[in-house]
Amino acid sequence: MKQHKLMFVYGFAIFAMFFGSGNLVFPLQLGQLVGKNWFLGFLGLFATGIFLPFLGLFVIKLHKGSYRSFFAEGGKIAGLILPLFTLSLLGSFGVVPRCITVAHGGMDYLFPGLSLTIFSLVFCLLTYVICLKDNIMVEMIAKFMSPIKLTALAILIGVGIVYSPTISTGMPAVSALTEGVLIGYQTMDLFAAFFFSALVFNQIKAILPKTNDHHVIAKAALSPSIVGALMLAVVYLGFVFLGAHYSDLIQNVEPELMLPTIATYALNPSAAFIIGIAIVFSCLTTAVALNNIYARYLVDTLKLKPSYFPIMLAGTTAVSFFISLLDFKGIAAFLAPALEVSYPGLIALTVLSIFIKDQKTLKKSVFYTITFIMIAVKFLG
Repeated sequence: MKQHKLMFVYGFAIFAMFFGSGNLVFPLQLGQLVGKNWFLGFLGLFATGIFLPFLGLFVIKLHKGSYRSFFAEGGKIAGLILPLFTLSLLGSFGVVPRCITVAHGGMDYLFPGLSLTIFSLVFCLLTYVICLKDNIMVEMIAKFMSPIKLTALAILIGVGIVYSPTISTGMPAVSALTEGVLIGYQTMDLFAAFFFSALVFNQIKAILPKTNDHHVIAKAALSPSIVGALMLAVVYLGFVFLGAHYSDLIQNVEPELMLPTIATYALNPSAAFIIGIAIVFSCLTTAVALNNIYARYLVDTLKLKPSYFPIMLAGTTAVSFFISLLDFKGIAAFLAPALEVSYPGLIALTVLSIFIKDQKTLKKSVFYTITFIMIAVKFLG
């Protein structure tokens, strides 16, 4: 595969894997909250929702595509617990069920009364089938799902901007920036970056002409990361804008129904069907990637034979199904405290791993100190 084609195929794949459930909801919520200071809110979101995940993509490339090597920088205990903790939240116990509820919201708006249980069952079966093959999964995400999703989102953002109402209220500037930073946490994209980067790095390594030069492989893997990050930034900017300008319209709307509501208003009910499809594809791509990574991690950690992967995948998919029945708000309720406690320490570990090559004792000390402080503040404060 030629270098420029590789860059765009995997750039699209990275964008598609990142842009799932929370990314369809949180930028709109942010715009609604901050109002006239929507651009400052976007800058805060950019810091924690785009720049930090990009650092996560980058740091895994420095570790030659091994997320285990990165987590081990925090010490032996962190090396064992952090991958399981983060992947459990990203997989069956958090983001994958959240993807299902948001996808259901997109369809339920178009087909009122659509059963969450039935929709979740169908969604999970489709996720399971696509997850079975890594190479087919990335090809489907990059070549088919991403173009459909990007086209639909571009139409919505473009038309939404043209017909956008004026903004009537606004949060103070500093508060808007802070809110953007905090909402960026909730996307959980830094967590996802560690594992998406490992997946993409190893696939690029496999298709490049055989070379042992890590710098060549890292450079080839970095370009798609930049492409994916830029696409995320553009879509986030558009969504925060829409959330701010359509704040009155979505003020009392459930989170998973915000985008379909704006789409119906800005376009028309029939055209909004396209947006519903885009929402489903957005959530499906992220759910597929995370479910695949989580199941493979468990197989590897438990030292099972590769032939057990379909069985483990069935188990993780089943858990996702049952958790999804809690709906979006129910899932967010137990994810929020976990993120508040774990994110700052992981941010520090990421930054230190990029700028300091050795000094494992320092990295370990900083990581544990920040994590214990966050636990004390959250649960003892």
